Amino acid sequence: MPTLPTIKTLPNFPALPGLDAKPFLASVGAGNLAIETVRERVSSLPARVSALPTRVTTEVPAAVAALPTQVQEFAQSFPTQVQELPELLRKQATEFPAKAEKLYDELAARGEKVVAELRGDKTAKPAAKKPAAAKKPAAPKAKAATSSSSGTATTSTTATPETPAQPTPAAQTTLEGSTPTA
Repeated sequence: MPTLPTIKTLPNFPALPGLDAKPFLASVGAGNLAIETVRERVSSLPARVSALPTRVTTEVPAAVAALPTQVQEFAQSFPTQVQELPELLRKQATEFPAKAEKLYDELAARGEKVVAELRGDKTAKPAAKKPAAAKKPAAPKAKAATSSSSGTATTSTTATPETPAQPTPAAQTTLEGSTPTA
């Protein structure tokens, strides 16, 4: 069998870019966040179901009684909201790329932690960030829980570059539509 010559140095080949693991890590982080959210919802289901009869007997009549007032307020504020809508959409469109990039980075960091845990590595390195040209600072992600006109409330999340977006204990919403205090 003939022997192949060994090449000690490669001729001037262009450098091949390394594989970027960030999309994979972001998908792992998104999956982990989804699983965590489902687990929290399932674990709180018995308490929410047991509170449902009380909620129906107390909140529904109050919501029905407040409906005419809410409709009148909406009718008065609707023209102003329509006039402000184009500016609001422009503002959201300009903020969207920065928010999307921040969420992508947070999910990649979360995914990196999950992969490191699965591998048994206790010290996970932060995800390599691509250099960004003239990054705009993103608006803070923390928002207060707000209630809509139907009496339901939305849950807010707090996120920093070090920790991925997770519901804050003080901003978690109960079935009754109120936010418990810390």
